Amino acid sequence: MRFIHTGDIHLGAHPENKREWAKDRGDEIWGTFERLIKKIKMDPVDLLIIAGDLFHRQPLLREIKEVDYLLSTIPDTKVVICAGNHDAIKKGSFYEGFQWSENVIFLEDKNIMKADIDGMDVCVYGLSYHETEIEENLYDHIMVDDIQKINILVAHGGDEKHIPMNRKKLAMSGFDYVAMGHIHKPEIDEKNKMAYCGSLEPIDMNDMGERGYIYGEVSKHGLELEFVPFARRIYKEIAFTVTPTVTNLEIRHKLADLMKENGEENMFKVILDGYRDPDFEMNIADICQTGNIVSVSDKTVPDFDFEELYEDNHDNILGMFIGRYLDQGQLDELDQKALYYGTKALIDAMED
Repeated sequence: MRFIHTGDIHLGAHPENKREWAKDRGDEIWGTFERLIKKIKMDPVDLLIIAGDLFHRQPLLREIKEVDYLLSTIPDTKVVICAGNHDAIKKGSFYEGFQWSENVIFLEDKNIMKADIDGMDVCVYGLSYHETEIEENLYDHIMVDDIQKINILVAHGGDEKHIPMNRKKLAMSGFDYVAMGHIHKPEIDEKNKMAYCGSLEPIDMNDMGERGYIYGEVSKHGLELEFVPFARRIYKEIAFTVTPTVTNLEIRHKLADLMKENGEENMFKVILDGYRDPDFEMNIADICQTGNIVSVSDKTVPDFDFEELYEDNHDNILGMFIGRYLDQGQLDELDQKALYYGTKALIDAMED
């Protein structure tokens, strides 16, 4: 049986919404989900698993209808959905009583339920969140009813506030695959026949690296899994080494080149390191305007002339501090950093 395992799609989220370049991120998240459905329409799989947090918050009725329409366009693919902690089925939720298309199975109960998929000899287990936090280990004591079938568990959670999981117990429960959601970083655990699909699109700057879905093939004879990158854009980290002669314009121009090399449509955390002129003032605000930059970490240190500083300050605390290091001769990397940062701190204190 061929399947696609996705989840943590977070329709309705608007990441980086205060940044002009990200004003369409909410539409992009919807667009990536639609693109995935179109891919399945062109190359059908037997099963599509959506392992929770389809929506970023309580969905509107029109939003559920839009999703259901999309899923109805892949009638040859069975779809299994559960609600996660973000779109938990609370009182008055439009999830309640919604009539999904014939190919969709919504695991709406707050307790573990199972659904046999007609014509596929497959049984899917799972539950939906009815509150945003569940601290009970609800998945740890499930056992499959019929080991002759292909048994799949859809499990959203994995931390102390959202259904903690014991992977060893799950591995002994008889499931041929455990499709996990909630953790946004993709992870394949072939040994225990389980995987986190990760988020389909990155939702905030903590979602570093590739995002996509899991493609799998499962039978009673084995399991094969593959992570497929699919996000419209991702968060990346790039480092730029500053020199004592650098200017703000040079930083901006070279960063622009680096971002182009790394896909300028992506979103970047910039780390500045190296040694700068002590009198050089970094213009972080201008640097942030260079491209899709979400943060700039300035880890540069002033390129001090320690001999000159010592001569000018040998009779005060700054000179005594520098002198202790100069007396040591060759310094290792840790001592060099201590000397640079300590000197900067003392100079700043003296200026104040």
